[in-house]
Amino acid sequence: MKQARLSPVARRQRGAATLVVVMVLFLVMALLAAYANRSLMFEQRIAGSYYRASMSQEMAEAGVEWTVAMLNGTGIDATCTPVATGGTRFVDLYLNVSADDRATTPKVTGTIAGGSRANLAADCASNGTSLVCRCPQPNTRTAQPATVLSGALIPSLGAAVGTDSVLHYGSFLVDGYGCTDSSIDNCATADSETRSLNTTATTLQKTSVAFIGAVPSSPAAPLIVKGSLTTSGAGGLGLHNTDPRSAGLLVVSGGNPPVLNDDRMDSVPGTPPDQARIFGDSKLLEWQGQDADGNIRFFRNFMGMAPSSYPKHPAARLVTCGSAADCGTDLVNAFNAGKRLLTIDTAMGISGNVTIGTVAAPVLIVVNGNVNIDGPMQLNGMLVVLGKLTWTNNTPTASQITGMVLVQGDMDANGRMDIVYQQSIANELRNRLGSYVRVPGGWIDGAY
Repeated sequence: MKQARLSPVARRQRGAATLVVVMVLFLVMALLAAYANRSLMFEQRIAGSYYRASMSQEMAEAGVEWTVAMLNGTGIDATCTPVATGGTRFVDLYLNVSADDRATTPKVTGTIAGGSRANLAADCASNGTSLVCRCPQPNTRTAQPATVLSGALIPSLGAAVGTDSVLHYGSFLVDGYGCTDSSIDNCATADSETRSLNTTATTLQKTSVAFIGAVPSSPAAPLIVKGSLTTSGAGGLGLHNTDPRSAGLLVVSGGNPPVLNDDRMDSVPGTPPDQARIFGDSKLLEWQGQDADGNIRFFRNFMGMAPSSYPKHPAARLVTCGSAADCGTDLVNAFNAGKRLLTIDTAMGISGNVTIGTVAAPVLIVVNGNVNIDGPMQLNGMLVVLGKLTWTNNTPTASQITGMVLVQGDMDANGRMDIVYQQSIANELRNRLGSYVRVPGGWIDGAY
């Protein structure tokens, strides 16, 4: 059977049709590749945007947490680093807090240059391994310098404290700014179009912060002893309270009346001695009969929580004494470092001539054990003893506590010593000394 043979013209036409089909297929494949590449680039841009948005969100959250931690911190320098002496507490640096009623206002005022947002108090930026922070004096902060880290983003954060224009008492707003640029100011001052062109993401998180007083119900007398008070030695125990708001109360004890020198007692003029000195107090006697539960109720009545929970105060700092016989130097060092709420989980002794705290910056010392004071110690603030207090001073130099003393056990005073009640210290302990915590549900976040 003969096969049909195509003419040269037909063969050429057949080859041209094949070429056209192949070219069409190549064109379709090219279009599909271009579309796939376009989709891949689009997905990469979306992933990059999500990455930057997440980073700025995390930095804003970190700004809030960092600020709350700094509010509960100790003395710092201009780099926000804790220092042993010469520092200023973050809360004292950036907030005005009234000791009378907790009225809280920011020290940083005005707005960021080029924007209407509340001025930043402090800022931090990553250097690849950690945060480098700045805590300048109020209203002196300059633009955060930009840095370059090859092949990586350098996020930054900023913190504004007390940004709400409404006057608050014991609470305020903290603004945490997060930015994927190395300078928070590049995010804070630029408009949305500029940030988009620079591919920078920014987030603002506002959080309500509340104050928890170190001594919610401060004693209205210079000395309160749950157990028995005994006195001996020359000079005698001096108790002084001329503040009319506390009715001149001098001492409250669950034990029998000790021997007291009337010449060493100062109360509001016209106050009968029986009203200024209360012994065998029925409530303290009731708590004495409850043993451990009574101790908890006694402590919680003044300090607001159980003794076991008190060291968990965010602002509390544990002091470890180098020598149980003399913890004075360690307490002085703690105060110089900006620590104001001090806890000691063992027995404590003070035998040196030291001065701890000031009237303007009183200190609270909570000792989970017995306390032995020997010599001319000076303390401005409040001493809380969960065991027995033995206070001896047979030197010619005065030994004095300006503030209040709270003793859960017994107290033995031997020699000459004074406790001087001051309402200003009670106000400081109640309204300015304590911890700052986030209010549950009191936050708003989002891009700005």
